[in-house]
Amino acid sequence: MTKLYIIRHAEAEGNLFRRIHGHYNSNVTHDGLKQIAALERRFQGEPIDVCYSSDLVRTRVTARAVYEPRDLPLRLEPGFREVYLGPWEDLPFGLLEREQRDQLTAFSHRPREWHVDGAEDFLVYQRRFLDTLERVAQWHDGKTVAIFTHGCVIRAMLEGLFPGQEAGHCDNTGVTLLEYDGGRYREIYRNDNSHVPENLSTFAKQNWWRKDRVRRDRNLWFRPLGNDPQWYVQCRREAWEGIYGPGSFHDGTAYYADAVGRAAGEPWAICQAMLGDEPAGLLQLDLNRGAERRVGYIPFLYLLPEYRRLGLGVQLIGQAVSFYRRLGRTHLELAVSPENPGAVRFYRRNGMTEAGTVAGAGKTLWLMDFNMDLNRDLEPALITV
Repeated sequence: MTKLYIIRHAEAEGNLFRRIHGHYNSNVTHDGLKQIAALERRFQGEPIDVCYSSDLVRTRVTARAVYEPRDLPLRLEPGFREVYLGPWEDLPFGLLEREQRDQLTAFSHRPREWHVDGAEDFLVYQRRFLDTLERVAQWHDGKTVAIFTHGCVIRAMLEGLFPGQEAGHCDNTGVTLLEYDGGRYREIYRNDNSHVPENLSTFAKQNWWRKDRVRRDRNLWFRPLGNDPQWYVQCRREAWEGIYGPGSFHDGTAYYADAVGRAAGEPWAICQAMLGDEPAGLLQLDLNRGAERRVGYIPFLYLLPEYRRLGLGVQLIGQAVSFYRRLGRTHLELAVSPENPGAVRFYRRNGMTEAGTVAGAGKTLWLMDFNMDLNRDLEPALITV
């Protein structure tokens, strides 16, 4: 008999930024690292003989909870990868809700009906995973195996092994335990996340996975601002006067001209954050500042007051990460006033750290840094199967 622990990766950027990631190689988040620590505590004292992972970073880093304390090698198996999403890779959920809502609903709740040209269909990725699982279970007869993998393929696995049962969705670092003997699987439990406190649970903050959900999640999409200095100046004025008081903002046209110059002709360097059909905020990027250090700089990001404290701000960070990562940048930087404690808390909560100070408009600002390559510093010694 082979004992198989099937474990979903910790919270990753797609889960937090609300972007759809299959083979897109995203990092584990700040809270995800805490989930990994909780997972390690769960498995303390549990004998594990072999540790496998998909070859994507978010599973490889999560697997540290098991292989490092036992000094095991990590075996990489591409067959345990998430579904390949083709043209959907790294798109914001808000954009898919707007343009392909029926397909997105099928993807989340009726995956057999989901189809996107260029992506893996359900039966393809289900067969890929099940064939790999069978091979691993046979290779390690009499052993206990930990397998680190992804949410969609876990659901497809359960539907394939136990037809007629509701597979459900698996929270980040959720654990399923199977036993394999003589070509047959027996389920001991599935999708158990009891080791994760509610304040760290990804699912506790989201509603898309609930069959009886009352509230919809709020997911942004983005579009280039274009030639709209009025909207840009409005956001700049509200942000400035919210910190320094009414009437303190001057010469908005100069700020807009500076933003256009920093954009260096890239339309996505000044983009509008949209919630449904309503403008909700603004993201401005500077393509030149820090480029020699592989830094992507954010001169300005803003949410209108009515859209704050709804969990949307981190999606602006996600848009910047997506844009700059394609340019080969490894860090994000932005400046924040220490007189804006809410913003400082937000950046710290989402993994940013103080990296020095810079001169602002008559004030000293804190420079905040976000390491987009953090997980690469956590890479283990690997065995590719």
